[in-house]
This record gives sequence, structure tokens and C-alpha cells, in this order.
Amino acid sequence: MSNANFDPLKGLQSLRESVSRIIEEGVAAVSGSINVLVDVYETEAAVVIKTEPLAGIDLDTVDVSVTGDTLTVKGECKPDPSIDEKAYLRRERRFGTFARSVKIPRRVQPDKAVAEFKEGVLTITLPKAEETEPKVINIRTFNV
Repeated sequence: MSNANFDPLKGLQSLRESVSRIIEEGVAAVSGSINVLVDVYETEAAVVIKTEPLAGIDLDTVDVSVTGDTLTVKGECKPDPSIDEKAYLRRERRFGTFARSVKIPRRVQPDKAVAEFKEGVLTITLPKAEETEPKVINIRTFNV
């Protein structure tokens, strides 16, 4: 009996790929959402939040809101419906809902915010609010 065609490394590579795929699919299924990475930076006039490229995003599903000092971006990435599930040889992109909340480090004017979507990157610009001077409150005294 000859084992000339037996390659144990080929079997291990296939096993590793299968286990990795199962773990990735399981984590995505358990969390039910996609983790969206963001950059937050500030200019002299605004706080800017940029998302990583969002492949397959339908802008009709995206909601951007500011509550207090937190900006939240929610949406959904859907697979291409014209491709039959059985036709995939490899499928690494994740699909599903996403929600990402980011603390805004400065006071901003959410009613003047601008959101742009270019080349898959969502950029939200929040103009800074003018800093207000502390107001001194005089204490009245009463002579009795």
C-alpha cells in the first residue's frame, strides 16, 4: 500500500479554512451586526467622523443621528440579489445590519451637520458650537 499521493498539509489547510469560516460566520450570526470602523478628528471649525468603506450599502437604509454627545450611524449591507447563493465559491464579505455609536468630544451643532457618501466612505461633519462664557449670577442678600 503506497501513500505517495497523501499530503497531510493539504488536509490541514482545508480544515483550517473550514474552521475559520465557521467561526467567522458564527460570530457574525451571534452578534447580528457588522462592526464598522471609524476615524474621528477635529478641524478648527468642526468634528468629523469618517467610516471605513461600506461595500454594498443602500443609502436608504442608513440613519445618522445625534443624541446628547453621541453620534450614531445605523444601516444595512445587503448581498447582491442577482447572484444565486449556490454560485458562490468563496464569500468573505459580511452582510447584515450595523450600528456604531461614537462619543463626540466637543459641543457641536447637530442641526447644521452635513453627511456625504463618496466612494463608499460616509463622512459626517458636525460644526462646533460656540463656547459660551460662564455667566456670573449675583447673590441677593436680604437685611432682616
